[in-house]
Amino acid sequence: MKRVSALLLLLAALPLCGGVYPQFGVETFLGGAYDLFSLAPWGGVRVPLAATSSLIVKFRLQSVAFDVEDDEGLRSRQKSSLSMVTGVYYFQKPGLDMYAALFQMFGSSGYNASGADVGLSYRLFRGLAAETGLYLLNERSNLWYPNEALRRISTYVWHVGAKIAILPRLEINPQLHVGGNSESVGLFACAANLNYSPRDPIYITLTYTRYSENDEYRFSGNYFSGGISFYF
Repeated sequence: MKRVSALLLLLAALPLCGGVYPQFGVETFLGGAYDLFSLAPWGGVRVPLAATSSLIVKFRLQSVAFDVEDDEGLRSRQKSSLSMVTGVYYFQKPGLDMYAALFQMFGSSGYNASGADVGLSYRLFRGLAAETGLYLLNERSNLWYPNEALRRISTYVWHVGAKIAILPRLEINPQLHVGGNSESVGLFACAANLNYSPRDPIYITLTYTRYSENDEYRFSGNYFSGGISFYF
């Protein structure tokens, strides 16, 4: 809790830097055989560092619910809450976008995690860009195993994709994700994002994801997510 308070104080102090622009939004995620549902409002600020780069600090609250099944096949609903603070360095110039993010998470039942997310997008020609990125997570968790003791789990996910313009403010973003964790669980996912910006600063995203893993528990299946964000 002290670390969360310190990070919130940092957010409050950032306006003293001058030239601060707010960002906020909400994201939701649902699907799978165990009826996973997540709702995550978030807010943050962007501080320009130069004409081509910015520092972004975000704070997100997330509620998570899904079914768990006991040895007799009976289901019960598991609910958890998470908070996340993220610092992002963002660089942009014509044809190139890059980001590097570090984050810290806290949650119910002693959950805590830290990680990194880096990626880049390169425009091949007008209307088409290629992208790639790597996501790393180290968590002390029993979030997905609520009847077991807390344990350390490290996860990595690498993705590749493309951004294809359909209309001036509408694009489709197909992606492939490959990863695994320290418990020898491998994962694969294919996703299709539809991104629409009716006007600045509004940004709307709808996503379909087909997710699979080589572990019997828990979440292979079809997922749908959506969000609306305001980037100033």
